[in-house]
Amino acid sequence: MKKFLQNVAWVFFLISLVYFPVTRGYAETTKFNVTPELPQNQASDATYFDLLVKKETLQELTIVLHNTSSEEITIAADAQNSFTASTGIISYQKKQTAEKYAGKSFTGFITKPHQEVQLQPNEQKKLTFTLDLKDTTFTGEILGAFLFEEIRQATPSETKATLQSRYQLELGVRLRQSLNELPKPELALIKTKAVEKNGLPTLMSSISNDRPVAFGNISVVTTIRNQENEVVGGFKAENFQFAPNSQLDLYSEFEQEELVAGTYKIRIELSSKKGTWVFDDTVKIDPQSAKAINRTTIYAAAIGQKYTLLYLLIAVIIVLVAIIFILLIKRRKKSEESEESE
Repeated sequence: MKKFLQNVAWVFFLISLVYFPVTRGYAETTKFNVTPELPQNQASDATYFDLLVKKETLQELTIVLHNTSSEEITIAADAQNSFTASTGIISYQKKQTAEKYAGKSFTGFITKPHQEVQLQPNEQKKLTFTLDLKDTTFTGEILGAFLFEEIRQATPSETKATLQSRYQLELGVRLRQSLNELPKPELALIKTKAVEKNGLPTLMSSISNDRPVAFGNISVVTTIRNQENEVVGGFKAENFQFAPNSQLDLYSEFEQEELVAGTYKIRIELSSKKGTWVFDDTVKIDPQSAKAINRTTIYAAAIGQKYTLLYLLIAVIIVLVAIIFILLIKRRKKSEESEESE
């Protein structure tokens, strides 16, 4: 019986390892800082590069890097382009996307967009990026940034970690060829389609800003209605931002856990001091598309987990019954042998 109980304990221990995995991670502390050397064509009191440039501008942008730690570090520095993240903030990336929306990408004017610098403990060094407009004229503004990140070799324990974070710093860059008032943004709805987002069925509406101007404090309200004109989902947010010449993907969630095939109408309202935009769109979702999306949702995963737990429970019961059956047979056999010996 003692061995039987040990076997049962091992079974439940193995199940607990499957359903309660250990998560490890580490966080970086501040190891360096960056300070821009603002040039004479700085157009404002901003602490980042806010430059008034000309089509023939060729200049060096200098940043001082300071290792504030007591160990040697290597820092990677990369020029980045602005884009509008789906979370409603202006973010930066290496990829050039502004050209798709009648704009120009910042990294197209940086001759060496990636550099690496090695710093001894408490050492300071100057890093220079060359800005070359290549005889280019533009209206409005071009936004970019320099991203600084420590390069490090992960330790064996960190390699196994499921969550990791590294210390990063971003230094913004704004280019203008005129100090006149910026053009007004022009937003347009590209398309709307049904997708899964964060484990939920949603309608993704792609909206473009084809003008070289960034703006913020945008109020967002979307409403999804079914064929009976009932509200079945939507999205609300405040203080959204839009990067110049970029695209915003808005995700409007359905209220139901499982997406039902059919025709849906969505209204999108964006309002700010720069203007108000209202878009209406119709989306037809066929049964096959609805089924494909439902397979990837949290609801489907929860059902799948329930079935998995059920199958495991059945397997455990079968194992326990088998063990009990074997023990009973052994006990009966031992009893019969005892009777024969008498």
